[in-house]
Amino acid sequence: MNAVSIEAVVFDMDGLLLDSERLYLEGFRRARVALRLAPDDALYHGLIGTNEVTGMELLHAAMGDGAQPFADQWHQENRGLFDGPLPLKPTVRVALDGLAARGVRRFVATSTDRAKARARLDAAGIGELLPDLVGGDEVSQGKPHPEIYETAARILGLPPERCAAFEDSAHGVRSAVAAGMVVTQVPDLVAPDAALLALGHRVAPDLRAGLEGLGLL
Repeated sequence: MNAVSIEAVVFDMDGLLLDSERLYLEGFRRARVALRLAPDDALYHGLIGTNEVTGMELLHAAMGDGAQPFADQWHQENRGLFDGPLPLKPTVRVALDGLAARGVRRFVATSTDRAKARARLDAAGIGELLPDLVGGDEVSQGKPHPEIYETAARILGLPPERCAAFEDSAHGVRSAVAAGMVVTQVPDLVAPDAALLALGHRVAPDLRAGLEGLGLL
């Protein structure tokens, strides 16, 4: 597929546009310490890209009755870490400016709740470049289910195959691939394994390089 057939770009937010996954991981680690639990970064890695409902299901599967107390402590730890604007991932601003200059439509499909996502994008100074989004609280099934990307395509009024999706996480990649979009992964905290790479999506070192690979910049 070339740039002529791609009419919109749909972005994940955390770990792709905003350098926020490291903060979530720091909050996760602090919560483990506060509750005297052993380190378990692998558990956190399995949560990346999920919305609140799916994330809690995974926590319950791993921690049983301890899931809710842990989630409460994690939210408490996160509050202090997420004060103020979040930093952008490398090349994000130049990539979004380039797409805007070329008239390419831009959309966000994030597992974060809509209101919180909009506030964070605005605070980071890129809200005006991303005019619309669908949040994790607006779908019944979170990533890796394709619903959020199918919803994005429906709002855009485009078939999924005319949308390029950019993701950092395995759950997000699986969601966008299942929806039928042209998917590029820009890995953040976790590199793609062989099973994920078998999906046949593109992998790029940063957002600008991924867009250039599609001929969009």
